[in-house]
Amino acid sequence: MYLEYFGLRNYPFLSTADRRFYYLSEGQQQAYDYLNYLLVIRDGIVVVTGEPGIGKSVLIDQVCAKLPEKVKTIHIQQTLLSVDEFLISICMQLGVQPEQNDKPHLLGSIKNFAMDQHLEMHPMLLMIDEAQNLPPPILEEIRLLANLEMFGRKLIQVILLGQQELSTNITSLPNDAFLQLVRLNHHMEPLKRNEIQEYIDYRLYVAGNDGRLAFPKDLLDGIICYTGGVPRLINQLCDMMLITAYINKTNEISTACLHNAIHKLAWPLYIERKSELPVHYITQDEVTLRPVPLLVVRKGDVIVGKYLLNRKRMLIGRQSNLDICLEESKSSRIHAQLVFLDGQFFIHDLNSMNGTHMDNNKIRWHELNDHDVIRIGQHTLTYQLAAEEDDFTIDSKSMGSDAIENENAQLIA
Repeated sequence: MYLEYFGLRNYPFLSTADRRFYYLSEGQQQAYDYLNYLLVIRDGIVVVTGEPGIGKSVLIDQVCAKLPEKVKTIHIQQTLLSVDEFLISICMQLGVQPEQNDKPHLLGSIKNFAMDQHLEMHPMLLMIDEAQNLPPPILEEIRLLANLEMFGRKLIQVILLGQQELSTNITSLPNDAFLQLVRLNHHMEPLKRNEIQEYIDYRLYVAGNDGRLAFPKDLLDGIICYTGGVPRLINQLCDMMLITAYINKTNEISTACLHNAIHKLAWPLYIERKSELPVHYITQDEVTLRPVPLLVVRKGDVIVGKYLLNRKRMLIGRQSNLDICLEESKSSRIHAQLVFLDGQFFIHDLNSMNGTHMDNNKIRWHELNDHDVIRIGQHTLTYQLAAEEDDFTIDSKSMGSDAIENENAQLIA
């Protein structure tokens, strides 16, 4: 549509997985290096998480493109399956025909095939997309497949791709046998500000930009507000901006192009996509102060963080990329979660090693009431329905969910 007008050879912002346009961010480079190492030593399970559109499948595609041809790859993209259907899917991709389609015959056929491949020095790689949908019985079958060995080497390397819930699901399993096999658990973060500019410029360059096209740096704030640094969203927004510029017969990618593109896409702010709690709108005649649920985290007597509870689920634990990170050994990697149900927050212990306590009692599920104090190791978490004098309240007239998120980020001590 606009290729000739802008002097481009290819469309720069298509969402298809074209390896020519692959941009390796700092975080993706780290994951790429780890993945290559683990695929060489063929040991354990790899877990890669991230929100939709972050580039998980593209990253794996880049890694697999450099694998030797002798590697036998199984790629499962449908995860809403029963155990037998899951095993049948693997057999179908391997070209294996068991005598019967029951679990013992299916597993036996897969194991025999994997052993034959191993003897011929043909490694096997099992990749599963949308793995957060896998129920515990299938995760158990994956663990057993990943545990198959012959002559001291694993027969099947496993890569699981999914959203953040995947890490929670694995950690919440009744025992940690699966977790012990995980050699890499990498969460892919959105592109940083400087990476977004480089990403846009790189894709334009690969598409044949002769310098005629440029996305000014003063548009970055707007692009970030509506995409959050998610590559798929950046592609969609930038493509619509080019369409808008073409229709208006201008070579200048301006603020007007950004606003028109947002209007055509009918997009909310990115933070409104992320926030699952309803955003309350009020008229100019209303002036309503509403209490904002707050979690005050202390280690001993020292406040180490204050967190606004502005989402339906927030994860707590030792892992650094969680919503609330507790830096101490007695906290499990993913220890507990805060869940918003029917207008009320609950705390849910996720099979943690040392437990979640209230009034010296270990709790599993607990409905949070104002000034409840939860203990995890040396940390106490105080739930406040309303702000104290030296805290804050939020005016719902002047502060939307984007401002709430910004304030949340600034509260971490």
